[in-house]
Amino acid sequence: MFRELLRSSDRPVVGTFVKIPALEVAELLGEAGFDFVVIDTEHALLSVRDVYSLVVVYSRMGVAPLVRITDHGYGDAQRYLDAGAAGILVPHVSNAGQASAAMRQYLFPPEGTRGMGYASRAGLWGDLPGGPAEYVRVGQEDIARIAMIEEKESVDDLPAILTAPGVDAVFIGPGDLSLSMGEPAGSPAVHDAVTTCIATAVEAGVPVGTVVQGEDQIRLRAEQGCRFLLVGNDTGMFGTAARRITSTARSALAAPTADEED
Repeated sequence: MFRELLRSSDRPVVGTFVKIPALEVAELLGEAGFDFVVIDTEHALLSVRDVYSLVVVYSRMGVAPLVRITDHGYGDAQRYLDAGAAGILVPHVSNAGQASAAMRQYLFPPEGTRGMGYASRAGLWGDLPGGPAEYVRVGQEDIARIAMIEEKESVDDLPAILTAPGVDAVFIGPGDLSLSMGEPAGSPAVHDAVTTCIATAVEAGVPVGTVVQGEDQIRLRAEQGCRFLLVGNDTGMFGTAARRITSTARSALAAPTADEED
């Protein structure tokens, strides 16, 4: 679903991070028109059941559900994929060796070590047209395995990471990258590092995405060749809207009425 979006879209696809395990919020974001979401288990307290429910709702709404996992271990990633997740984001991939080791877990043998779960939702509970062979094909060819580039070491080793088996795309995380570089968020050095990573990925023919803020940055990263862009997160949207509404109400209450002016 997500890899097909990257192949077929004539523009960068747009998504957001999801941290709230509420189906109402999922429906609101789906209706808003996002192409994909990244369900964030690294920084949000989401259970496996939360992730499962969100994957089902988003996929039913035609929004590709990706899951950012917590680390490089096998962990719950198999269950997310068997729930029907369109892809996995692996955080803090520092070098090609880490990329290869991590991605092997999400590929079926002989390329990797992922286990057979045909009786799961991803296999339509054992009734997927095409049978187990189609379940394996989808897992190999349609699932997106995305390496997150978030450290100075990974920027330096990016050309090798891009050629690691199983890496289908890369995501440049400017927030953690700024910490690794010892630079303030949004500094010219971080901006240039992200730009360099995008250019390297584009030259290698590997889809690349990053976080963007504001129209100018959205246009810039699109022009540089990003194939997917993440704008904000559900908690931020809710907080911004709540503050705006509260501010409007308090401003209205503070303004003098017509009777007071007279």
